[in-house]
Amino acid sequence: MRIAAGGTTYRDTPEDLPPEQVSLLQESPCIDTTPWPPEHYCERYLACGEDADTLIHVVPSASFTSTMELARAGARMANEHRPALDVVIFDSRNMLMAQGLVALAGARAATNTDDVRAIIERLEEARENVQLVCALSSMRHVARTGRVPRLVGWAGTLLSVRPIVEMANGKEHPLGLVRSRSQESRALVERVKKTVEGEAGVRIAVMDSGRWDDGEELMERLVSEVTPIEAIHAALSPVSKVVAGPGLLGVAILGETTPRDGESH
Repeated sequence: MRIAAGGTTYRDTPEDLPPEQVSLLQESPCIDTTPWPPEHYCERYLACGEDADTLIHVVPSASFTSTMELARAGARMANEHRPALDVVIFDSRNMLMAQGLVALAGARAATNTDDVRAIIERLEEARENVQLVCALSSMRHVARTGRVPRLVGWAGTLLSVRPIVEMANGKEHPLGLVRSRSQESRALVERVKKTVEGEAGVRIAVMDSGRWDDGEELMERLVSEVTPIEAIHAALSPVSKVVAGPGLLGVAILGETTPRDGESH
Protein backbone atom coordinates (compact mmCIF):
# COMPACT_ATOMS: atom_id res chain seq x y z
CA MET A 1 0.00 0.00 0.00
CA ARG A 2 1.07 3.58 -0.69
CA ILE A 3 -0.42 6.95 0.14
CA ALA A 4 -0.63 10.14 -1.88
CA ALA A 5 -0.69 13.62 -0.37
CA GLY A 6 0.18 17.02 -1.74
CA GLY A 7 1.01 15.63 -5.17
CA THR A 8 3.57 13.13 -3.80
CA THR A 9 3.19 9.35 -3.52
CA TYR A 10 4.88 7.62 -0.61
CA ARG A 11 5.79 3.95 -0.32
CA ASP A 12 5.17 2.12 2.94
CA THR A 13 8.83 2.23 3.94
CA PRO A 14 10.89 4.06 6.61
CA GLU A 15 12.90 5.61 3.78
CA ASP A 16 9.85 7.30 2.23
CA LEU A 17 8.10 7.85 5.53
CA PRO A 18 10.50 8.52 8.40
CA PRO A 19 8.86 9.49 11.72
CA GLU A 20 8.94 13.23 11.03
CA GLN A 21 7.21 12.78 7.67
CA VAL A 22 4.60 10.48 9.24
CA SER A 23 3.84 13.19 11.80
CA LEU A 24 3.41 15.81 9.08
CA LEU A 25 1.10 13.63 6.99
CA GLN A 26 -0.99 12.66 10.00
CA GLU A 27 -2.07 16.30 10.10
CA SER A 28 -2.55 16.66 6.35
CA PRO A 29 -6.20 17.53 5.58
CA CYS A 30 -6.33 15.19 2.60
CA ILE A 31 -4.66 11.84 1.89
CA ASP A 32 -5.43 9.02 -0.50
CA THR A 33 -4.46 5.38 -0.10
CA THR A 34 -2.94 4.17 -3.36
CA PRO A 35 -2.53 0.42 -3.98
CA TRP A 36 0.25 -0.78 -6.23
CA PRO A 37 -0.60 -1.30 -9.93
CA PRO A 38 -1.00 -4.82 -11.38
CA GLU A 39 2.51 -4.72 -12.84
CA HIS A 40 3.97 -4.49 -9.34
CA TYR A 41 2.09 -7.58 -8.19
CA CYS A 42 3.01 -9.45 -11.37
CA GLU A 43 6.70 -8.77 -10.77
CA ARG A 44 6.51 -9.93 -7.15
CA TYR A 45 4.55 -13.08 -8.03
CA LEU A 46 7.05 -14.05 -10.70
CA ALA A 47 9.93 -13.52 -8.26
CA CYS A 48 8.26 -15.46 -5.44
CA GLY A 49 7.14 -18.18 -7.84
CA GLU A 50 10.65 -19.15 -8.87
CA ASP A 51 10.53 -22.07 -6.43
CA ALA A 52 6.79 -22.68 -6.23
CA ASP A 53 3.93 -23.71 -8.49
CA THR A 54 1.26 -22.08 -6.30
CA LEU A 55 1.24 -18.82 -4.36
CA ILE A 56 -1.46 -17.64 -1.95
CA HIS A 57 -1.59 -13.89 -1.39
CA VAL A 58 -3.66 -12.83 1.64
CA VAL A 59 -4.85 -9.29 0.96
CA PRO A 60 -6.69 -6.66 3.05
CA SER A 61 -10.45 -6.48 2.93
CA ALA A 62 -11.92 -5.76 -0.48
CA SER A 63 -14.51 -3.64 1.36
CA PHE A 64 -11.89 -0.99 2.11
CA THR A 65 -9.29 -1.16 -0.65
CA SER A 66 -8.95 -2.05 -4.33
CA THR A 67 -5.86 -4.18 -3.60
CA MET A 68 -7.68 -7.44 -4.32
CA GLU A 69 -8.85 -6.34 -7.78
CA LEU A 70 -5.38 -5.06 -8.72
CA ALA A 71 -3.67 -8.15 -7.29
CA ARG A 72 -5.95 -10.40 -9.34
CA ALA A 73 -5.00 -8.46 -12.46
CA GLY A 74 -1.34 -8.91 -11.54
CA ALA A 75 -1.92 -12.64 -11.02
CA ARG A 76 -3.40 -12.94 -14.51
CA MET A 77 -0.38 -11.13 -15.94
CA ALA A 78 1.98 -13.45 -14.06
CA ASN A 79 0.12 -16.49 -15.37
CA GLU A 80 0.52 -15.19 -18.92
CA HIS A 81 4.28 -14.97 -18.37
CA ARG A 82 4.44 -18.33 -16.61
CA PRO A 83 1.37 -20.51 -17.30
CA ALA A 84 2.42 -23.13 -14.73
CA LEU A 85 2.23 -20.59 -11.90
CA ASP A 86 -1.08 -20.45 -10.03
CA VAL A 87 -1.63 -17.37 -7.85
CA VAL A 88 -4.57 -17.46 -5.44
CA ILE A 89 -5.73 -14.06 -4.14
CA PHE A 90 -7.42 -14.50 -0.78
CA ASP A 91 -9.55 -11.74 0.75
CA SER A 92 -8.87 -11.65 4.51
CA ARG A 93 -11.95 -9.41 4.98
CA ASN A 94 -9.90 -7.55 7.55
CA MET A 95 -6.76 -5.46 7.85
CA LEU A 96 -3.68 -4.70 9.92
CA MET A 97 -2.68 -7.57 12.21
CA ALA A 98 -6.08 -9.27 11.84
CA GLN A 99 -5.07 -9.80 8.21
CA GLY A 100 -1.67 -10.85 9.56
CA LEU A 101 -3.14 -13.49 11.87
CA VAL A 102 -5.11 -14.96 8.96
CA ALA A 103 -1.95 -15.12 6.85
CA LEU A 104 -0.02 -16.74 9.71
CA ALA A 105 -2.76 -19.36 10.08
CA GLY A 106 -2.32 -20.23 6.41
CA ALA A 107 1.46 -20.32 6.76
CA ARG A 108 1.23 -22.74 9.69
CA ALA A 109 -1.10 -24.97 7.70
CA ALA A 110 1.35 -24.91 4.78
CA THR A 111 4.10 -26.32 7.02
CA ASN A 112 1.96 -29.45 7.50
CA THR A 113 0.49 -30.01 4.05
CA ASP A 114 1.03 -29.30 0.35
CA ASP A 115 -2.71 -29.54 -0.29
CA VAL A 116 -3.68 -26.06 -1.49
CA ARG A 117 -7.37 -26.72 -0.84
CA ALA A 118 -6.62 -27.64 2.78
CA ILE A 119 -4.58 -24.46 3.25
CA ILE A 120 -7.37 -22.33 1.81
CA GLU A 121 -9.90 -24.04 4.07
CA ARG A 122 -7.72 -23.12 7.04
CA LEU A 123 -7.55 -19.52 5.78
CA GLU A 124 -11.34 -19.45 5.44
CA GLU A 125 -11.76 -20.75 8.99
CA ALA A 126 -9.34 -18.15 10.34
CA ARG A 127 -11.09 -15.39 8.39
CA GLU A 128 -14.41 -16.31 10.00
CA ASN A 129 -12.92 -16.24 13.50
CA VAL A 130 -10.65 -13.19 13.45
CA GLN A 131 -11.63 -9.78 14.78
CA LEU A 132 -9.89 -6.43 14.94
CA VAL A 133 -10.66 -4.05 17.82
CA CYS A 134 -9.06 -0.60 17.87
CA ALA A 135 -9.20 2.49 20.04
CA LEU A 136 -8.59 5.67 18.04
CA SER A 137 -7.65 9.11 19.26
CA SER A 138 -10.52 10.41 17.08
CA MET A 139 -12.25 9.63 13.78
CA ARG A 140 -10.68 12.68 12.13
CA HIS A 141 -7.69 10.86 10.67
CA VAL A 142 -9.40 7.78 9.21
CA ALA A 143 -12.20 10.00 7.87
CA ARG A 144 -9.75 11.43 5.33
CA THR A 145 -9.77 8.18 3.32
CA GLY A 146 -13.53 8.32 2.81
CA ARG A 147 -13.79 4.57 3.41
CA VAL A 148 -15.63 4.44 6.75
CA PRO A 149 -18.52 6.91 6.43
CA ARG A 150 -20.73 5.01 8.88
CA LEU A 151 -18.17 5.23 11.66
CA VAL A 152 -17.44 8.87 10.88
CA GLY A 153 -21.14 9.64 11.10
CA TRP A 154 -21.27 7.89 14.48
CA ALA A 155 -18.33 9.56 16.23
CA GLY A 156 -16.86 12.07 13.83
CA THR A 157 -18.31 15.20 15.44
CA LEU A 158 -17.77 14.26 19.07
CA LEU A 159 -15.00 15.98 20.97
CA SER A 160 -12.77 14.65 23.75
CA VAL A 161 -13.79 11.03 23.23
CA ARG A 162 -11.90 8.03 21.96
CA PRO A 163 -13.98 5.74 19.72
CA ILE A 164 -13.62 1.96 20.04
CA VAL A 165 -14.33 0.21 16.74
CA GLU A 166 -14.37 -3.39 15.57
CA MET A 167 -13.89 -5.01 12.20
CA ALA A 168 -14.91 -8.56 11.31
CA ASN A 169 -15.80 -10.25 8.02
CA GLY A 170 -15.37 -7.07 6.01
CA LYS A 171 -17.68 -4.92 8.13
CA GLU A 172 -16.89 -2.24 10.67
CA HIS A 173 -18.89 -1.81 13.86
CA PRO A 174 -18.87 0.93 16.51
CA LEU A 175 -18.41 -0.53 19.99
CA GLY A 176 -18.32 2.46 22.31
CA LEU A 177 -16.79 5.74 23.34
CA VAL A 178 -14.34 6.34 26.18
CA ARG A 179 -12.75 9.49 27.55
CA SER A 180 -9.43 8.28 28.91
CA ARG A 181 -6.62 5.94 28.01
CA SER A 182 -7.23 3.85 31.12
CA GLN A 183 -10.87 3.33 30.06
CA GLU A 184 -9.65 2.53 26.57
CA SER A 185 -7.28 -0.22 27.75
CA ARG A 186 -9.94 -1.68 30.03
CA ALA A 187 -12.46 -1.73 27.16
CA LEU A 188 -10.02 -3.55 24.88
CA VAL A 189 -9.25 -6.19 27.50
CA GLU A 190 -12.94 -6.79 28.24
CA ARG A 191 -13.72 -7.09 24.54
CA VAL A 192 -11.00 -9.69 24.07
CA LYS A 193 -12.20 -11.67 27.10
CA LYS A 194 -15.77 -11.64 25.80
CA THR A 195 -14.64 -12.68 22.31
CA VAL A 196 -12.64 -15.71 23.47
CA GLU A 197 -15.34 -17.21 25.68
CA GLY A 198 -15.85 -20.83 24.65
CA GLU A 199 -12.84 -20.93 22.34
CA ALA A 200 -10.29 -23.74 22.55
CA GLY A 201 -7.54 -21.15 22.41
CA VAL A 202 -6.75 -17.65 21.17
CA ARG A 203 -3.99 -15.86 19.32
CA ILE A 204 -3.64 -12.13 19.79
CA ALA A 205 -1.68 -9.34 18.13
CA VAL A 206 -1.44 -5.97 19.84
CA MET A 207 -0.86 -2.94 17.58
CA ASP A 208 0.02 0.65 18.32
CA SER A 209 0.72 3.91 16.57
CA GLY A 210 3.35 5.69 18.63
CA ARG A 211 2.25 4.05 21.90
CA TRP A 212 4.72 1.20 22.35
CA ASP A 213 4.72 1.34 26.17
CA ASP A 214 0.92 1.31 26.29
CA GLY A 215 0.96 -1.60 23.88
CA GLU A 216 3.36 -3.52 26.11
CA GLU A 217 1.13 -2.87 29.12
CA LEU A 218 -1.92 -4.08 27.19
CA MET A 219 0.00 -7.16 26.07
CA GLU A 220 0.96 -7.98 29.66
CA ARG A 221 -2.66 -7.70 30.80
CA LEU A 222 -3.93 -9.88 27.98
CA VAL A 223 -1.27 -12.55 28.51
CA SER A 224 -2.16 -12.61 32.21
CA GLU A 225 -5.94 -12.61 31.85
CA VAL A 226 -6.47 -14.52 28.59
CA THR A 227 -3.38 -16.82 28.41
CA PRO A 228 -3.17 -16.84 24.61
CA ILE A 229 -1.53 -19.55 22.52
CA GLU A 230 0.40 -16.81 20.74
CA ALA A 231 0.92 -13.13 21.53
CA ILE A 232 2.49 -10.59 19.17
CA HIS A 233 3.15 -6.88 19.64
CA ALA A 234 3.63 -4.95 16.40
CA ALA A 235 4.00 -1.27 15.65
CA LEU A 236 1.93 -0.12 12.69
CA SER A 237 3.69 0.40 9.38
CA PRO A 238 4.35 4.03 8.33
CA VAL A 239 1.36 4.19 5.96
CA SER A 240 -0.94 2.67 8.58
CA LYS A 241 0.26 5.24 11.12
CA VAL A 242 -0.56 8.06 8.70
CA VAL A 243 -4.05 6.70 7.99
CA ALA A 244 -4.94 5.85 11.59
CA GLY A 245 -3.36 8.94 13.08
CA PRO A 246 -1.37 9.13 16.30
CA GLY A 247 -2.53 7.28 19.37
CA LEU A 248 -4.12 4.13 17.95
CA LEU A 249 -4.08 1.12 20.25
CA GLY A 250 -5.65 -2.11 19.09
CA VAL A 251 -5.69 -5.86 19.21
CA ALA A 252 -6.41 -8.55 16.63
CA ILE A 253 -8.03 -11.69 18.03
CA LEU A 254 -8.09 -15.11 16.38
CA GLY A 255 -10.14 -17.65 18.26
CA GLU A 256 -9.33 -21.32 17.72
CA THR A 257 -12.48 -23.44 17.76
CA THR A 258 -10.46 -26.67 18.09
CA PRO A 259 -6.98 -27.40 19.50
CA ARG A 260 -4.24 -27.48 16.87
CA ASP A 261 -1.51 -29.49 18.50
CA GLY A 262 -0.03 -30.45 15.16
CA GLU A 263 0.66 -26.86 14.18
CA SER A 264 3.76 -25.04 15.27
CA HIS A 265 3.03 -21.85 17.21
